[in-house]
Amino acid sequence: MDHTADIAQLTDQNQALKAEITLYKARCEQYAQAYEYLKEQMLEMKRHIFGKRSERYIDPENPQLSLFDEVNSAFAAADNEKIADETTQIVAHSRKKTAKSEKDLPRRIEIITLSDNDKLCACGLCKTIIRYETKELINYVEEVFEIVEQRREVAACPKCCDSSVITAPAPLQVLPKVKATESFLAFLVVSKLADRQPLYHLEHKLSQRYGVDISRQTMARWLIDLMQPLRPIYNLLKDNVIDYDVASCDATTLQVLKEPGRAAETKSQVYCIRGGTPKQQVVLYEYNAIEHKQFLQEWFSGFNGYMHVDGGNVFDGSTDAVLVNCNAHARRKFEPIAKANKGKGIAKEAMRYFKELYKIEREAKDKQLSPEQRYQLRLEKSKPILDKFNTWIDTIYPTVLPQSALGKAVSYCITYRNGLIRYLEDGRLEIDNNLTEQEIKPLVIARKNFLFCDSVSGAQALCLHLGLIRTAKLHGIDPYNYYIALLKRIPHCKTVEDYEKLLPWNIVSYTIPISTTINGVHTKLDPQIIDSLRTTTHTS
Repeated sequence: MDHTADIAQLTDQNQALKAEITLYKARCEQYAQAYEYLKEQMLEMKRHIFGKRSERYIDPENPQLSLFDEVNSAFAAADNEKIADETTQIVAHSRKKTAKSEKDLPRRIEIITLSDNDKLCACGLCKTIIRYETKELINYVEEVFEIVEQRREVAACPKCCDSSVITAPAPLQVLPKVKATESFLAFLVVSKLADRQPLYHLEHKLSQRYGVDISRQTMARWLIDLMQPLRPIYNLLKDNVIDYDVASCDATTLQVLKEPGRAAETKSQVYCIRGGTPKQQVVLYEYNAIEHKQFLQEWFSGFNGYMHVDGGNVFDGSTDAVLVNCNAHARRKFEPIAKANKGKGIAKEAMRYFKELYKIEREAKDKQLSPEQRYQLRLEKSKPILDKFNTWIDTIYPTVLPQSALGKAVSYCITYRNGLIRYLEDGRLEIDNNLTEQEIKPLVIARKNFLFCDSVSGAQALCLHLGLIRTAKLHGIDPYNYYIALLKRIPHCKTVEDYEKLLPWNIVSYTIPISTTINGVHTKLDPQIIDSLRTTTHTS
């Protein structure tokens, strides 16, 4: 009996079943990947809503270490050093802050005397003071606003004609037509941008508490009008950034209501730029409503060197600078995955690599190594770790789901590989862009208060003033006193050298005249302002 046809039929059925099984296996694999992807998203959402938003990674296998956070946050820094290998801590590039203490406050001595009867002894003699019982109290002196009535002398000869009448020249002012002194303008700038007070809050405060009636529109106009006299200072600071070969840049959004050709709800960009030599560091902010690459090319025209960025495509090909990408951004992409997976898997291994890299940076900082020494240390210790990391990344890349958070983290490290290892080329470079990110936070926090700018000129004024304030703070100068010195001296500046004397790193050593006479006009600068300019205060 011939069964050839039956065998052929069974063979075809077998092949069909195998193909169907293969199809089902592929679908099961797709469903498994989709499940893991959705699970990953759910865990990340739960972590975002309920978890701690911190750079610090706590090993789930040793959770008792986190109990100290519940007791007292002051132990956080100490805990970080005690966490096991699975714990990763990025030590910020923060300078030691010498916070002001009570001994730095002005001191007024108050003598509480005895009555004449109390000083009279029973023997008839008068008692002498042998000591004082001392008690220190913190006092608050409320802000004082006053009207300065300037009276210019007008002199004339009693025997001559009216042509002999002479009037004392008006003192030079930074804004001659404005009804405000330099100290009030400084108060306005610092209140708006350093203390982050919206103008409508400041308007209400001045009116209700001090009886000073100045509308928010007027105050906004004064802030804008100050741009012109302060522009030379800003340009010199910008030149300092362009002339050096290491800079950094980051960006955030800002909404401007009355921007020509754009809807009110459209958001523009504000760039935070940090650069200059180590002893002449500058922080500037620039408002931009044009195309990103065009703006960056124009602003950084003439710059030739390294630029720290966060890895955004905005900077790719936009300048001639060599981009140095941020390892903190790469690390942050693995950190939530490691927490969601309870410290297991690929993300945990990636965190270990970053931990070792930042440990080396902390070593260089603790030893206060020079750029040349830091360069050699990185070649010796950091480069082998980065080589192993990149080899490992290439190995696991085919095994991860591209659209998952882990896949995106791995892909990020591969895409920006050259930029992430570029900090090895020069000891002056940083491992991340955290320094600039720290400088953009004041703008982000202030934006939560004022929400938007009404006009383009308002946005530009905001950026200019904030840049001067942050640069002053970077050099340990109180912004209020710095602004008073600037506004008092700028009207007398005639040359570039005059303006250069007013830069933050020069003004503390520049001999500011306490009292001077220019063109017959007597001007005076408060000695306390000079003292405060020469006193370093690290205010963040």
